Amino acid sequence: MRSLLAWLLFGNPSKALGAGLMRCLLVMAASIFCVFCVMETALAATVSPDYKKDKNYKKLSAKVEQLQQEVDGLKATLSKKKTAQAEMAEMAADAGNNTDATTWFPMDFGVPGKSFVSTGPYIGVPIAWSGGHLIINAPSVNQDVALLRLRYDIRRHLRSLGIKEPPGTAHVLLSGIVEGAGYWQMSGEGANSSNIDLAAAGLDAYILGPGEWLNGLIAFSYDNSSGASTGTYANFSPVQNSRVYVSQAFLTVGRLAVTPFYGTLGQLYVPFGTYSSNMVAAPLTKQLSGTKARALVIGYQPVERNGLYAAGYVFRGDSHGGAASRINNGGLNGGYRFTQGPATADLGAGVIANLADSVGMQNVGNSTGIFNGFGGTNGTGNEEITHRVPALNIRGMVNIGPAVTLLGEYVAATTAFSANDLTLNGRGAKPRALNAEAAYTFTAFARPTTVAAGYAMTKDALALNLPAERYSLVLNTSIWRDTLQSLEFRHERSYAASATASGSGIAASPQNGRADNIITAQFDLYF
Repeated sequence: MRSLLAWLLFGNPSKALGAGLMRCLLVMAASIFCVFCVMETALAATVSPDYKKDKNYKKLSAKVEQLQQEVDGLKATLSKKKTAQAEMAEMAADAGNNTDATTWFPMDFGVPGKSFVSTGPYIGVPIAWSGGHLIINAPSVNQDVALLRLRYDIRRHLRSLGIKEPPGTAHVLLSGIVEGAGYWQMSGEGANSSNIDLAAAGLDAYILGPGEWLNGLIAFSYDNSSGASTGTYANFSPVQNSRVYVSQAFLTVGRLAVTPFYGTLGQLYVPFGTYSSNMVAAPLTKQLSGTKARALVIGYQPVERNGLYAAGYVFRGDSHGGAASRINNGGLNGGYRFTQGPATADLGAGVIANLADSVGMQNVGNSTGIFNGFGGTNGTGNEEITHRVPALNIRGMVNIGPAVTLLGEYVAATTAFSANDLTLNGRGAKPRALNAEAAYTFTAFARPTTVAAGYAMTKDALALNLPAERYSLVLNTSIWRDTLQSLEFRHERSYAASATASGSGIAASPQNGRADNIITAQFDLYF
C-alpha cells in the first residue's frame, strides 16, 4: 500500500490531460481504500471474534473489495494508455524522416461518442520532412481517392494500437496552405517587371463520417487575380479584389478496407490527368486541360499499392453543341501501378468527351475586348460551340529508389475545333500540351532537397494565352517541418509574332515570338 501511494504521489506525471485525470482518480481511490483499511484494523481489535458475521462488516468488506477492483481497473487503463503512447512513439521512430505519429494519427479518438474538430497534415501532402513525397506538388485531381486512403491508414494504425473508432460519430480534420512568392521577369520586349504576392491560401475541411462509409471535403480558396481577370469587380487592384470562394465540395461513399469501389458526388476536379510537378508554376498540361465540374464519379481503387485502378465520371459541361445545356460530358480514367526491383511506376491514360469545359478554356485570363475563354465575360466568349472536341491524356511516373523521379504527361484534342470556335492562323485549332521532368532528391544540411529540370510545350494554344515552349529548373527544400521553400527559373518562348488566333469569333491576344526569363522564390506553409 505504501509503495502504491509513493508511486501515486511522487512518480513522473503524464503530460497528457487524460493521464493526469486518471492519476487524480487513482489518488482519490487509494485514499479511500486506506481509510477503509484503517477502519478494518480498528474493528478487528475491538470487536468480538464473531464480528465477521455482522451485517455492517459485510457491507464494509464488500465496499472495500469494490474499491480495490476500481483501483486495479484504473491502473490497467493508465498502463494501457502508456503502452499505446509508447507504441505510437516507436512507430514514429520506425517511420524515419523525423516524422511523428500524427502522420497516421492526426486526431484523438480517445473521446468516445463525441464529435470534434482537429488539425492535421495538408491533404495530399505528408506531414513533416518526407523528402520527395513532400517536394512533388500534390495534384488537385483524385483528392477523393487520397482522402479514402488517408482514412484507411488511420483505421489501420488505430487497430495496431488496440483503439477502435467510435461508431456513428463525425469528425472534422482541418488542413490548409499559405503560400508567399516573389518573382522577377525579364521580358523579351525589354521591359522587366517584379512583384511580391500572396500566391495561394486555402483551408480544407475533411469530414470523416458520420459512420464508416461517408467522407466529405469542403475546400475554401483565395483568389489573387485582379478584377480584369474575373470580370466581377470594377477596379484592377488584386488586394481590394481578394476573395474567398468554395473551390471544391464533395461527398464520397466508400470504405477501402471492405471494397475497392467508391462513389463521389459534388464539385471537384474530374480524374482527367494527374498534373504532378516539381515546379512552382503549374504545368502547361494542367493549364490546358485541368477540368473542374459538378460531377458524379464512380471509381475502383484497391488498397494494394500494385495493380489496376480506374474511374468514370459524368457532368453537365458549361459548353454545349446544341441550344440546350444538359449532361453532355464525361470520361474514363485508368492506370496501373507496379514495382520492379528498386523502381516503382504509375502508368495511366484517360479520355474526356469535351475539352472545351476545362478551366483553361473557360477562363483564359485576358483583358476585356480580347477572347477570354468560352466562358469569358463582356461578350468575349460563347458556350454554344459547333461541336464537342474530345481529348486524351497519357501519363507516367517512375521512381528509381528514393532519389530519382521521372515523370511525363501528354494531353491532346483528338479532333480540331471548328473555325467558328477556336483557330490558329485561320484554321480550326487542335490544342495539345506536353510536360516532362526529371528530379533528384538528396539530403543537404540534414534536410530533404530536390533539384529538377523540366521541358514543356504546347501546340495550337495561342488563343489560350499559353507559351509555345518552357524550360524550367527548380531547387526545393524543407528547412522547417511542414514547409517548402522553392527557387525556380523558367525560360518561356512565345508563339511567333506572325501567328494569329481567335476564339468564339473574337481575336485573341497576339504574342511576339520572343523569350521571357522568370525567377520565382516561393515559401509554402502547410498545416
